[in-house]
Amino acid sequence: MTIPELAAITSANGLALDEQQCAQLELYSNLLKKTNQVVNLISRKDEENIIGKHILHSLTVAMPDVTGFHFKQGSKVFDIGTGGGLPGIPLKIVRPDLNIVLCDSIAKKIVAVQSMLDVLGFTDVRAISHRAEVLAKRDWHAKYYDVIISRAVAQLDDLVTWTKPIMKYGATLLSLKGGDLTEEIGRTKKLKGVRTAEASPLALNNYDDFIKEEKKVVRVTMLL
Repeated sequence: MTIPELAAITSANGLALDEQQCAQLELYSNLLKKTNQVVNLISRKDEENIIGKHILHSLTVAMPDVTGFHFKQGSKVFDIGTGGGLPGIPLKIVRPDLNIVLCDSIAKKIVAVQSMLDVLGFTDVRAISHRAEVLAKRDWHAKYYDVIISRAVAQLDDLVTWTKPIMKYGATLLSLKGGDLTEEIGRTKKLKGVRTAEASPLALNNYDDFIKEEKKVVRVTMLL
């Protein structure tokens, strides 16, 4: 997939990209592929389809028509298990107003992510190596974030448990996952502080691959 093809798909799903955003996404794609030769950030077999497999998938969190969720202006966003900056960096490119923290427990991945952020020119994105479940005990993270985002990181109930201490009252968790999530959703609904937890097939206009791959977007809203 090319960037113009990506832009056509996002536009068909309510997310219009300008020339600068397209250029940044292409640069990020090239940086991710290059960096992956040194640090394992994505599967090597996906390197030739980073745009379709990883960037487009990540951008779905910025499509209210797809997820049913709209990021408020200036929202504080925490990307747990960011790996190579996914979905946080593509989200930042299309929503520069968002305050995003990228977190991964593997330090070498965060070093790689910071290097890519430097090239992209993002000075207002923090990349940290830590475990989300202990961040609330440090600095300013407790009850700080409006939205938690993740992509194929862990069981949904674990994600909620780990990030609940850093969520604001009424926060939302958006997770991109695949497979049968029935049990995960059931366990999550039983957690204290959870108001709703639901998974929807990730369906895009003009793009059927996510349906074929059984990819889903999960939205958890909190009562905290």
